[in-house]
Amino acid sequence: MPTLFQTLLIMHIAGGGIGLMTGTIAAVVQKGNRVHRLCGKLFFYGMLLASLSALVMSNLPGHLNVFLFAVGGFTLYMILTGYRILFLKRALKQEVSPYTFADYLICLGGAIYGLFLLVLSVRTLQQGDRFGLVPLAFGLICLRFVWVDVRLLLGKTPIRQSWMVIHLGRMLGALIAAYTAFLVVNIQIGQQWILWLLPSVIGGIFIAKSVRRYAPAKK
Repeated sequence: MPTLFQTLLIMHIAGGGIGLMTGTIAAVVQKGNRVHRLCGKLFFYGMLLASLSALVMSNLPGHLNVFLFAVGGFTLYMILTGYRILFLKRALKQEVSPYTFADYLICLGGAIYGLFLLVLSVRTLQQGDRFGLVPLAFGLICLRFVWVDVRLLLGKTPIRQSWMVIHLGRMLGALIAAYTAFLVVNIQIGQQWILWLLPSVIGGIFIAKSVRRYAPAKK
């Protein structure tokens, strides 16, 4: 009979695999069509399963993994905000504020995970380990996303002008996380931190091009 860790690991791999495949399809097909919406939903739930299972696995006795816990939380933040912004956009027709307590809670969680990644980075770099650059980069990206969300919640940035940028950035960011996990598990090199950051660099270029293509230009 499989242990709890083994069960969670299977769920984590299954969710990540589903996210990797459906996210790739959603990223390359025409945005807004039926295939994109279907694959987008499957991607969301696949990555939700992968990130939640990672959070639990990383805290099991004998399997404690601080970095997995931090990255799992960061990924969870990206998919929640990237998917949630679609519902906020649809709620614009209502006269009341579309934000709920959950939006503030998610934003707070993102801030906590971003700061946690920075602390983890400092501790790792102080030990002379260049791998500390990985949580440093992820932490800064996470806090940048949080800052964008804070401006949304405060009414400084209209949803109508920013929803596409947020949706693309967060969902593609989560897809990059899936590709990163696939690479680091299947490829081993001397400087493993490079393999952790390379997908983010390449994916960042793709995100920038996608934003310029699909997001409305600011007037």
